[in-house]
Amino acid sequence: MLMWLFIIILMIAVLILIVLQFRKEQNSLQEDSQHQKLEEKVMTLESNLKKTLEIMQDLAKGVQVDRELLNQTVQKSKLLELQNAELIALISQYVGHAEDFKRINEFEKDDLK
Repeated sequence: MLMWLFIIILMIAVLILIVLQFRKEQNSLQEDSQHQKLEEKVMTLESNLKKTLEIMQDLAKGVQVDRELLNQTVQKSKLLELQNAELIALISQYVGHAEDFKRINEFEKDDLK
């Protein structure tokens, strides 16, 4: 009888060990599944980050091109302002000379009379 009790206790112990091993394997499979999902998520995030960086680089290049165009436009605008100032100076000289010419003509007409 004692022997049967010992055998039953051994069988229960073996069953408990089998159940514990089965649970351990299930937990391991779940962890592997979660690990695989995390790896996929990391790969997706890396891909998105790479695309975002590419977009940012393109935007930075666009900003650089726009900045260069703006600088060129500012330089051309300054050149036009200088040319405009020179033109105004020439026109004012011409107007001054034209007034002097009119005065001279008026004096000559008065002298002829």
